[in-house]
Amino acid sequence: MAFKHKVVLITDASQPAAGPIIKRLEKENLTVVKNYPRTGKKGRIDGEENAYAYDTWVLDDMEELLENIVKDIGPVNYLVHTDNVVYRALIEEISEEDFKQTLDYNTKSAFITTKVFAEHIAQNGGGAVVYLSSVHDEKPTGCAFAYSAGKGAVKMLCKEMALFFGRKGVRCNVVEMDMMKGQEELFDSLISPFNYDAQTKIPLRRLAEPEDFAGIVCFLLSDEASFINGADICVDGGHLLYYYDR
Repeated sequence: MAFKHKVVLITDASQPAAGPIIKRLEKENLTVVKNYPRTGKKGRIDGEENAYAYDTWVLDDMEELLENIVKDIGPVNYLVHTDNVVYRALIEEISEEDFKQTLDYNTKSAFITTKVFAEHIAQNGGGAVVYLSSVHDEKPTGCAFAYSAGKGAVKMLCKEMALFFGRKGVRCNVVEMDMMKGQEELFDSLISPFNYDAQTKIPLRRLAEPEDFAGIVCFLLSDEASFINGADICVDGGHLLYYYDR
């Protein structure tokens, strides 16, 4: 994979799957820029190379981040949207403010980062965008409906972006992550049995690990995926094949 002298932005480096993705991309000789939203701070992060703190759903923040990256490092070639915030609440429980905030974190962040960085990528020779999303962009959680709604919107956003930016040399694809080991309580639901005792429902007989997503993200950014655009890549071990308990 020819990534030498290329720059990639990870929009939320604090997410569990982001760490292995960063390691894999650095191994492939990419310069990885790490952003940390929701810190209450703004600007460069001292003590960590190529690290910044900006809120991804705020247009002014993303424009300032792009300006700083270009000044400090160089043009950005790839964008990996890793913002992924699960807020547990049912429809009758969630407040309007919490609903809006959940969509800001998961959906508006995807729109704003794409709006700012995809055009920049197009003007600098083209590249790729990967949205790290969830199988719950099509499968209801039964415990965090605003999260599912937000990720469903990201899935269609990706297709719209693939249609528009594909003509400018920027490919856009979604990776749908399954629930990871350690997230069992986060996705537990009394309505849906989908995630209950999930390892017995997944054909591979185990839960996902953060490392399971690094390879596909790296592939989708690479020239080896040069004709993949607007796709949804499900990385769930076959979990969505589960139908019902006997």
